[in-house]
Amino acid sequence: MIIMPAPKKHDTKPAQPSKAEIEQELQKKYIELQMLKQHINAIVQQKQAIDERQAELRVTIDALKNMNGIKKGEEIWSSLGSGAFVKSDIKDTSSVLVAVGAGVVVQENLPRAVEILESRLKDMDAISRDVIQQAEAYAERINKLEPEVEQLAEQLG
Repeated sequence: MIIMPAPKKHDTKPAQPSKAEIEQELQKKYIELQMLKQHINAIVQQKQAIDERQAELRVTIDALKNMNGIKKGEEIWSSLGSGAFVKSDIKDTSSVLVAVGAGVVVQENLPRAVEILESRLKDMDAISRDVIQQAEAYAERINKLEPEVEQLAEQLG
């Protein structure tokens, strides 16, 4: 018969972490917090670019929808990009050139051009929602992490 020693009574009070362990945990959480804040800043910039692109698409869609009110031969200001415009004469209001991606431009009638751009706008709306969800997830983690960092900093005195 083998006699086993009685199990030792353990103190139910958890051991206090050492100062070095607290400093290490604080540093780890602080770095995570800073990285999350950088991600949020990048997302804000991305969201601003998306918003600008959406506004541009809306203006273009409205302009295409109003093309029927322009008569052949009328003068308009045409954008050259980067805020530069040139006076031009309208020769055809029934079709426009539309970039479809990968450097490809196709000629489309007005309703089809509007349809293409509205589809693009819908895609941008979905991307915008995804970006907002990412930002909310990061913000939620930041809100949880900040009090933890403050508590660890207080423990160090």
